[in-house]
Amino acid sequence: MRAHLGCLVLSALVGGCATLPPPTTPSRLGDRTGVEPRTEFNGAVAIPPGVTLQDGLTEDEAVAVALWNNPDFQLQLAELGFARADLLEAGLIRNPVLSLLFPLGPKQFEATLKWPIEVLWERPRRVAMARVANDRVAATLELHGLTLVQDVRIAFVEAALALDRTRLGEQSAGELDQVNQLTQARLNAGDISELEARSTAIEAARARQEAVRAALDAVLRLTDLRARLGLALEATDVTLAPVTTPLETCGAVPALLEEALASRPDIRAAELAMEEAGARLGWERSRIIALTAVLDANAQGKEGFEMGPGVDIGLPFFDRNQVGRARAAAEMERASRGYVAARQRVATELRVATTQFDQALTMLATWRDTVVTPLEEQVRIATRAYADGEVSQLFVLDMTRRLTDARLRAREVEADLARALARTERAVGRRCGPAGRETTRGL
Repeated sequence: MRAHLGCLVLSALVGGCATLPPPTTPSRLGDRTGVEPRTEFNGAVAIPPGVTLQDGLTEDEAVAVALWNNPDFQLQLAELGFARADLLEAGLIRNPVLSLLFPLGPKQFEATLKWPIEVLWERPRRVAMARVANDRVAATLELHGLTLVQDVRIAFVEAALALDRTRLGEQSAGELDQVNQLTQARLNAGDISELEARSTAIEAARARQEAVRAALDAVLRLTDLRARLGLALEATDVTLAPVTTPLETCGAVPALLEEALASRPDIRAAELAMEEAGARLGWERSRIIALTAVLDANAQGKEGFEMGPGVDIGLPFFDRNQVGRARAAAEMERASRGYVAARQRVATELRVATTQFDQALTMLATWRDTVVTPLEEQVRIATRAYADGEVSQLFVLDMTRRLTDARLRAREVEADLARALARTERAVGRRCGPAGRETTRGL
């Protein structure tokens, strides 16, 4: 009996000291984005290799800087430490309890060693549950990373659009100022009424105010981008490189939906939540009976020093761990419903994003073909006609202003297209690739 008890204790101790396999980390985020997140964070800003802020920040460089420095994302990465601690705790063996009764007066010396041996069948289930929970946290952090990438890309698009809106707004305001000066000259010459001249002056003043508002908005958009990059406290100026506009979708929606349902980290997290709930349910069922090994020793007896083994058994007459099992069953039900909800959410996000992309792509092509290109031709014709003395300078300026406004609207549609692409890439869970992109800065 003593030999069997010793082997039992030894096997438990060996199991408790065994090294657990390394926990999972959100390493797949690097495969999805091309940038490995910085896991060692000391609070200081660090620029990823290959990124230079001085030569103009590109959209991909902005994503890399954010994954390395965004404070909210770094805070979320710290959740992995808690998951790893829970995994380590799940693998630990509870310490045995030694009780000593000292010999005072006629009382003999007694010693009792107790160790809960139910850990032998509970520990594997507990470790499996903690390991799945660690993987679920990693998948959730991967989704947070994809959301950060989407938000940074949209913030980059917003900042670039604000800068272009400022430039084109200043250009439009300058053109209207020239129109207003020519109108005032015609008013002084008696060619037009004061009502017509006043309308042109109001339009010029409105355009000037719009240009000022656009400049202030550009400052705010750049500030928001700096915050998402984790550079809010840095004095380094951030300039943006020329933006690019996507002209092709990621692919057909049915294939993208199938890919998203198979690879999106939140779908994986929902699957792991069900697996974790199942492991917890098995663990709670194994906790119905509490069994403790006992080794009792007395200093004096009929044969001198006495020692013998025993067990303490918690008889499950009333408490059969009904609460734990019911809670685990409820968690299993919630995880199952969460999995269905996650699939529905992914499908909705993908369809909305691809629809927005297709709409913006169609609108951009229509706007360029039916508005911008004809106005460009109209300005060229008006310029030649003015050189030949067939039209006035006021007509040329008016056509030029219309072209500037049309280019601004086209630039806004391009921004809508870029936003939709960022949402589509998050919905799918990967980049759509550089194909189908062209430079648009300089309109």
